[in-house]
Amino acid sequence: MIAVVRIWYARLSRRERLLVGSAGGLAALVLSLFGIIMPSLSAIDTTKLVHDEAVQRRGRVEATTDAAGMQMPSARALDSQDIELVVTQGAAEKGFDLIKSSNAVAGQVTFRIDQARAPALLAWLTELESQDVMVSSVALRGGANGAVSVDAKLQKATR
Repeated sequence: MIAVVRIWYARLSRRERLLVGSAGGLAALVLSLFGIIMPSLSAIDTTKLVHDEAVQRRGRVEATTDAAGMQMPSARALDSQDIELVVTQGAAEKGFDLIKSSNAVAGQVTFRIDQARAPALLAWLTELESQDVMVSSVALRGGANGAVSVDAKLQKATR
């Protein structure tokens, strides 16, 4: 087979050999460009994008863990009277209109909030748990404009 190609190439004129050589060179250039170089560059770009996403995801995870590490639980234990103070002050700081029930037992607070945003309320309840205040029960009822009304009972966490 190779001998046949050599004989064929030898029978060509000088100008034909030059054209066949040029065509072979261009074919090799096109094949290497589209078969090797372009796929390699595409793979490198894709890898860069995946790496950037991984770096951003790691930064978000580190920021979240750093923020969680800074939230230290309260050092002293809550007294039975302190739970009422912690809940009342926390509600005032977060802007909730707290209505306390008259049947609160020592170490326990029952309250009602007529209008609150659910994400803000749940974030506040989570914050209270880091201060040794446990949610015994909570009832959320949907209202207008995404607001909820809340009936909840909180108590001092036992360790």
